[in-house]
Amino acid sequence: MTRLFSLLAGILLFPSLAAAAADKYSIIPEPARTELKQNTTKTLKLLSDKASPALGRDAYQLTVTPQGVHLSSGGKEGRIYGLVTLQQLQDQLAAHPEGIPCGVIKDKPRYPWRGLMVDPARHFIPMKDLKKFVDMMAYYKFNKLQLHLTDNQGWRLPVPGYPKLKSISSKRAESFGDGQPHEGMYTRQELKDLVAYCAERGIQVFPEIDVPGHNQALHAAYPEFFCFPQKDMKVRTIAGNTKELVCPQKPEVWKFYAAVFKELKDIFPSGIVHLGGDEAPTELWKKCPLCREARAKAGLKDEQEQMKAFFAKMTSLLAKNGQTPQFWYEGNAGIYHPGETVYAWRADQARKSVEKTKQAGLKLVMASNEYCYLDFPQFQGQYNWGWMKTTTLEKSYELDPAFGKTGREADHIQGVHGAIWGEHLPSLEHILYRTYPRAMALAEAGWSPMEARSWENFQQKVKDHGAFVLKRFNYDLERTKENEPPFPWENKK
Repeated sequence: MTRLFSLLAGILLFPSLAAAAADKYSIIPEPARTELKQNTTKTLKLLSDKASPALGRDAYQLTVTPQGVHLSSGGKEGRIYGLVTLQQLQDQLAAHPEGIPCGVIKDKPRYPWRGLMVDPARHFIPMKDLKKFVDMMAYYKFNKLQLHLTDNQGWRLPVPGYPKLKSISSKRAESFGDGQPHEGMYTRQELKDLVAYCAERGIQVFPEIDVPGHNQALHAAYPEFFCFPQKDMKVRTIAGNTKELVCPQKPEVWKFYAAVFKELKDIFPSGIVHLGGDEAPTELWKKCPLCREARAKAGLKDEQEQMKAFFAKMTSLLAKNGQTPQFWYEGNAGIYHPGETVYAWRADQARKSVEKTKQAGLKLVMASNEYCYLDFPQFQGQYNWGWMKTTTLEKSYELDPAFGKTGREADHIQGVHGAIWGEHLPSLEHILYRTYPRAMALAEAGWSPMEARSWENFQQKVKDHGAFVLKRFNYDLERTKENEPPFPWENKK
């Protein structure tokens, strides 16, 4: 914690050419409550830093005076958030050395879940790049990082006893016909180091291991796990999904996932394992003799009931390690179990999912693609590969995770989650370009009460933060229709 204090509180102020004092704070996400005073300060020296448990674990109060700043925090999380707010005020003061207002900030998050997902399965993300991504997350008070570690295009988690995951599943011949081999797999120690790095910044890391579908890379290495093994299967080189699902009737499948979950337990102390569960066509389960026999024996009427039984067995396997599952919500609440956490991701289900998941006793994270899929283009005319909708900064900012519902109707909503799918984002430069500034809008949607939010005020803050981010992270937030980084392949659909 001493190291964290020195990182966050001992920031040198940047030189600035600005000539006018600021008249309000430029903080993203907007604090729950701000009381500005008439006087100003030219110093943000931290005068006191005390624990105030009565505030609540993730709450803080920052009092800005002419002599400096007093911080009170309810717990470890609240202290981290208070110091991050101090960082942003220091950056603002650097831009306005004539002073910023004195005042009192009383703050806590609206929702406990404010997450982002990155996708190294599709394009491997080196650890140094992941850490830069995390640094920017922390600056905007995100507290959950989801690692999408497995998919058709690659498998990035080492599992003892299964060496072909590295020799086969972690490699592919090319990407979109570019002729360039692509590969990558994290070590156990690299992932543990990332978990520790994030924990210092108030961020919990958890993995996604997609089942039963999105597993062409796994099929390439271990075809015996599937209903109809194809020994000539290759790791997928283009975007999209396939119809192959792991076969729930093969004992070797369950032995494999027991080993996977044991490895995850040793790496990720969160105890959360996202199981995906989306886009899993049951066509081959319907045809598979082993699956047909199992359905008849168990009295299951169709493949959807078999899917629910599959998830139940996966959940039991996780429970042996003290782990809990999460899922991408497919709109059919009947295949999940009360108390589980699901993510609303399909645009046409966002509003309906609030009511349906409440009725089913599910916890809900709002990740609707029309607001939260940050790999989608930001401007009309940018590359959308033929099917992506354009999600503007204003559209992302419009998100209210509860869609106006309050009280018991919305008390199952955990928060908001931005997804940065990686099929078409081959580098950190591409990832950050599409993630920001829209992630700043989602940060505010997950943190700030609706009455504190203002699109007009947010637009000005984004302009201010362009200078903050450039100086602090050496990253340019300027966005135009034309300034997207070029893609390494020619097929820009």
